[in-house]
Amino acid sequence: MKKFIIILFVTCSLSSQAQNTKIAVLKQFLSDIITIDGNQLNQQQPIISINNMAQAKADKTIKINRENISSALQEAQNYKYCLISVDAHTLVRVISFKDSSPSGAWHAAMPLCKGYIQRSGVLHEQKDYLKNLIGRPDSQVRMMYLFN
Repeated sequence: MKKFIIILFVTCSLSSQAQNTKIAVLKQFLSDIITIDGNQLNQQQPIISINNMAQAKADKTIKINRENISSALQEAQNYKYCLISVDAHTLVRVISFKDSSPSGAWHAAMPLCKGYIQRSGVLHEQKDYLKNLIGRPDSQVRMMYLFN
């Protein structure tokens, strides 16, 4: 019984540290775009909280889909920062509009991005073209937040 309690305590401690690390990573990732108060973030799904904050603080918000992604990316070039989220699991920012790759599924040139994808509660850092980070067009909600 004593071993079980010790294992449970260690597991809970590691889980808590992982959540704090996740929040610290996202705060650093977005530090030049929006200021994030860690107390306002959902510990399990921080991207949901970030979507709400970005919605409130963005200069412009666009719900993107196959029909409007080309014009949305064109417009995003007029802003200093472009943040894109997919539902509650993916958060990316454009790092280069000049470095792009054509996408047959999206019918657009997709810029180079960096971001995080949350799988099984763990954030995975990714750097790739937007098409590979946000997936194929489907019913998931994809939002673009533009900031100056």
